[in-house]
Amino acid sequence: MTKKILFKFLMIGALHTILYLWFVPFVIYPKFGHNGFMFTVIVALIISISILSNAFYVKKRKI
Repeated sequence: MTKKILFKFLMIGALHTILYLWFVPFVIYPKFGHNGFMFTVIVALIISISILSNAFYVKKRKI
């Protein structure tokens, strides 16, 4: 269980690193400006929150 959560945290970190260091400054901002930047940040936060909420949701097994 903890390995899956740790993996999800690392993937979210990698997503944000790629997003904010390459994708936003070189692709989104020059083309769409401030509105594109804000939209990208909001989408990234929604994805991160959904992944983290899913990480702590545990299904109970029925035997």
